[in-house]
Amino acid sequence: MKQIILFILFCFTGVLSAQDSVSVKLPLFKYMQKKNILNHLDASVTVGTTGLGFDFAMPIGNSVQIRTGAAFVPHIKLKMTYGLEMTGDNTVTEGVTSFEKAAKVLKETTGREVRQQVSMWAMPKYNNFKLLVDVFPFKDKRWHFTAGFFLGNSNFATAYNRTEDMSNLLSVNLYNHIVDRLNETVSQLKEEGKWDDPNLKIVPADIFTWEDESIGIPKSIVESAVRHGYIGVPFGVLKNDVVKDGEVVYHKGDTYYVMPGKDNMIHTEGYVNKFKPYIGFGYGGHLFKGSDTMISFDAGVMFWGGSPKLVTHDGVDLVHDLPKIRGSVGRTVDLVKTFTVFPVINLRLTQRIF
Repeated sequence: MKQIILFILFCFTGVLSAQDSVSVKLPLFKYMQKKNILNHLDASVTVGTTGLGFDFAMPIGNSVQIRTGAAFVPHIKLKMTYGLEMTGDNTVTEGVTSFEKAAKVLKETTGREVRQQVSMWAMPKYNNFKLLVDVFPFKDKRWHFTAGFFLGNSNFATAYNRTEDMSNLLSVNLYNHIVDRLNETVSQLKEEGKWDDPNLKIVPADIFTWEDESIGIPKSIVESAVRHGYIGVPFGVLKNDVVKDGEVVYHKGDTYYVMPGKDNMIHTEGYVNKFKPYIGFGYGGHLFKGSDTMISFDAGVMFWGGSPKLVTHDGVDLVHDLPKIRGSVGRTVDLVKTFTVFPVINLRLTQRIF
């Protein structure tokens, strides 16, 4: 993007420099001066929904100018929270939830604590180069209509758990690993026809092995752990299969639970098209009477080519794969779903350079 901007500015300034040196000799430059073509340069700073930015504009006729520049959205963090639950039996027994039981077991066996509340930071990463053409249809040149495009990064936003919650998610992964090993043991015993043996009181769960000896766990505890399931964040029922790396990782109708990845993190990335056409209009005038400084506004829409994608670290698109998500995360996703086009409202302060 920087190379494109520098190239265009080079072309602009190169033409003007050439005009200054040979305008007297070459009729072409006299013609350009007369027709108001590339004969002056305006520099602007902008602020609005596209972020903070700048642009440069040059006329290509009495009623048309070409404008190029860039805009950057500051990395502002927005906090979201979600609650952890068990993927299986969530009944409350004697005032104690299944999650509280799991947390107690983890604390007593490993010394690790796990909290039910986890927070995430959502942060925009929206940067764009722009190339626009302004048309001034009226004689006073206050109103203008604009068409062009924005070109930027496809990864426009990210969300990740706070650093303070990494220890908590490490505990979640530790508990889920234990349940995973228990599930593998139960499946193996069922295949061997040993699970329903009435004499099976102690299950040789392959969780911890010392000198080729595995710890035995009472069958009732194994059954309880398997029944309550893993710890995760329930996001809703999937409306279609989810395929990652050519394999179906989640099936339509499954309840999708977000769990930490191998890095003990939960994160989501937002994606839109890199190329975004734009149409809009604006109005402006002199900041002060007789001043070369102009103030104006622009309003329009940037076409994203459909709803953005919000893809989790395990490949689920929260916008397109889930019909409804609860909590503050769900409200954020619902907001993103509405943006098939991006509203652009910018204030521009312009200074004539030459």
